[in-house]
Amino acid sequence: MKVEYTGRQIEVSPAIQEFTEEHLKKIRKILGEMLEVHVILTVEKYRHTAEINLKSRTFKINGIEETHDMYASINAVLEKIERQALKHKGKKIDKKRKSAATAQATVRAEAVSGNSEARRVIRSSSFAAKPMTVEEAVQEVDTSNSEFIVFRNAESERVSVVYRRRDGNFGLIEP
Repeated sequence: MKVEYTGRQIEVSPAIQEFTEEHLKKIRKILGEMLEVHVILTVEKYRHTAEINLKSRTFKINGIEETHDMYASINAVLEKIERQALKHKGKKIDKKRKSAATAQATVRAEAVSGNSEARRVIRSSSFAAKPMTVEEAVQEVDTSNSEFIVFRNAESERVSVVYRRRDGNFGLIEP
């Protein structure tokens, strides 16, 4: 980790450098190895400003804090950067989990489609094709809780199907 210090109207003492680098260890634990850290310390009358720019291969984090004490400013900006780093790490983890979940869903879909080649009948029902008219078949579907009825059309002597459509009407299938 490369740490660079810039002091504006202040000389950056070894104590400030040690304090800053000690707190940067927490952020390094969160993010892993960082490439560059630039610490800018500014003093203007009673305002002590600490700015930290952190660069990694994949992202940048910036933070600025201003208080009456330089150590308090450094501590506040490091806490702010730590929150940003945790947020970034959380997003990274969520992205990995989301991609893993989609990958698992793809595997499941492939497994289901792989099983579709070897299709088999799970349950079948036998229907007695009673001779009746189309109106009688519609009335039978309407009064029962079934979605369709197979019957022998009394007029044409062919097997037909009357079914309940999603729009509430009835459909007729004749060969």
